[in-house]
Amino acid sequence: MAKKIGLALSGGVGYCLAHIGVLKLIEEQGIKVDCVAGTSGGALIGTMYASGIDPVRMEQIASTISWNKLMAPTRVLMNKGLVSSEPIERLVDELIGKGRRFSELKLPLSVVAVDLISGGEVVFPMRRDELIAPAVRASCSVPVVFGPVKMGQWLLSDGGIKAPLPVEALRTMKVDAVIGVVFATGRYEPKNLFEIGVRSMNLATDVMLELYEEQLDVLIRVDAGEISNWDLKAALTLIDVGYQAAARQLHKLKEIAAA
Repeated sequence: MAKKIGLALSGGVGYCLAHIGVLKLIEEQGIKVDCVAGTSGGALIGTMYASGIDPVRMEQIASTISWNKLMAPTRVLMNKGLVSSEPIERLVDELIGKGRRFSELKLPLSVVAVDLISGGEVVFPMRRDELIAPAVRASCSVPVVFGPVKMGQWLLSDGGIKAPLPVEALRTMKVDAVIGVVFATGRYEPKNLFEIGVRSMNLATDVMLELYEEQLDVLIRVDAGEISNWDLKAALTLIDVGYQAAARQLHKLKEIAAA
């Protein structure tokens, strides 16, 4: 019997476009992914893949994306963030179909967020009929940059605060092998408040990501060099960087696929 393979996609803001390159190589090599878990931007890419959007189409989408599509002005003090992440929810509905639920996806998907009140991880779906878009929005809500998302008793923020790589969420789906994709924090000078917030969070989770290596069958580490993780205009470059990073682990990917 073939191994059940799970794919864990880390957060990384703009760097998450490199996940598309990883998926391109996986598809080209005929490696079958059975389930996906995503944190932050990894949740967005994972959602597209689990819904059946192929990496070629994702690359087309990535080449047109801009921050104007991902954020909206907000009343900073009242909404606890510089901008609102509501446009992310609308984008997910636009990409995969409005009102789609986890039960409708082609692959099982877990999305990780963090409750700022209890400090605990919140892993969606808790019920298969839950809506996808609000969960992805919550997971992508980088603290300070985006206001947190109020959902029932929770105040939800970026899943990367507690689970920069959602390995544990993937394990609950009883996988036999785990492929994890993470990002080396690039070397660049942050140019604005958004970049400072995002870069600070990335630096804080660097050590946590290093600890995941022992839990993975294949670790794909993407190094974007001096590209800012706020630079969506570098989409095609980041996709190629992700592809090359996956290619360097091709022998390991083939090993687990053949086992």
